Amino acid sequence: MKKNMPLILVVSLLCGGLLYWALTAQQYTVSKGKLIDLLEQGETVIDLTKVTNFEWTQVDAFGPYTTTEMMEEALGISIGFGGGEVLESNFKIVFANDEKKLSSITLSREYGDYSVKDN
Repeated sequence: MKKNMPLILVVSLLCGGLLYWALTAQQYTVSKGKLIDLLEQGETVIDLTKVTNFEWTQVDAFGPYTTTEMMEEALGISIGFGGGEVLESNFKIVFANDEKKLSSITLSREYGDYSVKDN
């Protein structure tokens, strides 16, 4: 039993950490399906507040070959884990508040190129 104590302790800490994260993390989701449906219907201007379930203060579209550092500089925030570079065939739309990235969605250039227009 004493030999297994370090393993049991590590597993317990990991499970506790995951449970804490799951209970405290807010899920900021973007309806990719709804967005793609609108694009397939030929929409060229889409109100992004209609495809998100959260409030955000900043949004920007990033084209191919954009690095995480370039996104951070443009938004003035730290993207953190999951930023990632944008591949040649994609665009990434990043939603943020004044402090951090809340969510992002990667879209194919199949429907065209994207940009963000102020209201």
